[in-house]
Amino acid sequence: MLYNIKTILDPSQLDRGNTAAVNIYNWGGSYRPKTEATLCYVKDRGFIVRLLCAETAPRAVHTKADSPVCEDSCLEFFVNFQPDKPGNGYINFEGNANGAMLCHYGPSRNARSSIVSMGLSHPVPTVIQTAANWGWQLLIPLSWIHTLYGSVSYSTGSRIRGNFFKCGDKTDSPHYASYTKIDSPNPDFHRPEYFANMIITD
Repeated sequence: MLYNIKTILDPSQLDRGNTAAVNIYNWGGSYRPKTEATLCYVKDRGFIVRLLCAETAPRAVHTKADSPVCEDSCLEFFVNFQPDKPGNGYINFEGNANGAMLCHYGPSRNARSSIVSMGLSHPVPTVIQTAANWGWQLLIPLSWIHTLYGSVSYSTGSRIRGNFFKCGDKTDSPHYASYTKIDSPNPDFHRPEYFANMIITD
């Protein structure tokens, strides 16, 4: 799976990005709300991501940073911003309709640290709520990325790896969707070996 990341000059140009359908239900289930993601590289500033889901009344119980928002109706972006350097981990951005976000860094599900414990401020997404859908949008600045990954620069052809997800552990209809196929007997998004290659384009 390959996702092309459009380069833009300002976050307001996000609509120019490519749409990724988050529609692979690796573990079945009849509840499958339409979910889409868009990721762009904002030249010399960072990456901006937006996830949208066609749910009009999403479960949104959690309100605090690093609470288990996957229990709610949840949209997620997992990403390794420097996959070509051995030993690097990935960041999980998991957010609900309240704007509560869980955000950790590490190489695997069981070896992760909170972003705050690593000296970074907790990300605060912009919540999107319309009559037809909900979602969140977040600008991830380069300075933030450098704190975790060291000196790294991006240009046309640069590669990152990531995946987009939709879930809801404690919703009326539990569901688990991903952008790429995940070969696992049970729902598990912490599988970086199934992340997609994401290439920056003009």
